[in-house]
Amino acid sequence: MNNHSDVDVRSSGIESPDFRSFDFRSFPMGPSLREYLGIKSEYRGDLVAKVNEESAVRFGQALIGHAADHPVRDAATLVNLLEELVTMDMPGAALAMHEAHPDIFPTSDFRAQFHLGNAAMLAGSLVIAEHAFTEAQKLVPAETAPYVNMAQILIHDRRFDEALHWIDAGLAVDANHCGLWEILAWVLQQQEIPDHAKSLEKMARERNSWAGLSLAADLVAPEEPERKLTFLEDIYNEGNPSEEFLVEYTAVLGQCGLYDRIAPVIWRAKAAIAGKPFSWKLQLHLVQSQIATEQLGEARESLNALLKIEGVPASVIDTVVPALLAEIEESTSLSANQSKPVTMVGAKNELN
Repeated sequence: MNNHSDVDVRSSGIESPDFRSFDFRSFPMGPSLREYLGIKSEYRGDLVAKVNEESAVRFGQALIGHAADHPVRDAATLVNLLEELVTMDMPGAALAMHEAHPDIFPTSDFRAQFHLGNAAMLAGSLVIAEHAFTEAQKLVPAETAPYVNMAQILIHDRRFDEALHWIDAGLAVDANHCGLWEILAWVLQQQEIPDHAKSLEKMARERNSWAGLSLAADLVAPEEPERKLTFLEDIYNEGNPSEEFLVEYTAVLGQCGLYDRIAPVIWRAKAAIAGKPFSWKLQLHLVQSQIATEQLGEARESLNALLKIEGVPASVIDTVVPALLAEIEESTSLSANQSKPVTMVGAKNELN
């Protein structure tokens, strides 16, 4: 992200005529901001391809100037505005809006504290961010995002012991949070703990975490996917695997060249969810495994099914799908007899 300075937004420049002449209708923004600014027609912001730094600063100045004359009246609207401003990569404007409305900021609302924390962290106001994320965690202890953000803030300040406390608490909520395991591995390395990868593996076994074991295997023996497969096989055999686990598991099967084992795993997962939305990542692995095992007709059908799944990223549709289709066409025309190696998409490459 290219974070826009909160100093620029909150400077005395807001008294300049810039904000009075700013064309809000030509700036991209979400529905809450449009409603707050009274833009009900002639909105052209969705046609703007890119916003430069100068325009972003002027927008922030204009917004704060508008708020001086048109204060936000209710807490829900304020929280929505904070969220949209953070999404727009304007954390300074979000902080300024928060500071302009101290009486209505809902301190006991998780979303409010979380978006305030995000704005403060992105703007470099880490004291405010730390307080906000701490409050957010108290309000909804089962939400993992505050643990991740607090660990990052504490690491920035090199408060590693405190960071480890937050990481441990977050993993108690979600033992397979890939992001927390990656942060933990980095902290252990920074603390120069001997055999930190082995220490990570021990922690992962204590939590029975496939995500931790998978990362530990990458660190201990990155060129030996069979080691990771051994870890994941035990967890798979325990039953009730999650979608995220299956993405990693089938990826490792592909890395080990065991393409014929991928389809049964995926068909079993499809049967288990019985008509519910299916993972596009698992469907992609199915296509890749069918190409590798020369089941080209089935691969074509699976590829068509992939395109019907909601949530497939545009990058996959625009780049990966045409490449797979070309591979199917080439293999069909050449009647290839040997399995072709494919690159499987792993969980940690696509999630978080």
